[in-house]
Amino acid sequence: MATLIFIGIFILGLIFGSFLNAISYRLHTKDDFILGRSACPNCKHVLSWDDLIPIFSFFVLGRKCRYCKKPISWQYPLVELITGILFFAVFYQNIDLFFNSPLFGILKISYLFFVVSCLMIIFIYDLKHYLIPNKVIYPLVGVTAFWHLISSLFFQTYNLTDLLDFIVAGF
Repeated sequence: MATLIFIGIFILGLIFGSFLNAISYRLHTKDDFILGRSACPNCKHVLSWDDLIPIFSFFVLGRKCRYCKKPISWQYPLVELITGILFFAVFYQNIDLFFNSPLFGILKISYLFFVVSCLMIIFIYDLKHYLIPNKVIYPLVGVTAFWHLISSLFFQTYNLTDLLDFIVAGF
């Protein structure tokens, strides 16, 4: 059972990694990163579902766009793979919490997945553009402050002075 959960978490990380690539690209182009469709950065052709299978499509397509035959950057499968590994590691580090306190475990793991995702977007964007977008930093700080508030009030894992420290450090 645990093996299936680990495989599922890794696949979830691969899927999120694909989405994080799209977000980091669309933050720069100012496209809608929630509702927008994925397209080839070269020919702008909208990609179909089978062009978007994490890691697999990259190799099946021969590392080239199906439509314009231009090379696809290695960034895409690497970010997907690294995100999958990070999601796996986060879950592995919190597996006891997940099984012993399911509500808190699921909330904490979800929060940590969000943090990993934001940090991946920051890493990709900074690597390509030498900037860290506030559109990622502000939600990260807000969600972190909210998490620590909820965690300290309902689960007694932090005290409220820690919350203030986290907010100040975040800003």
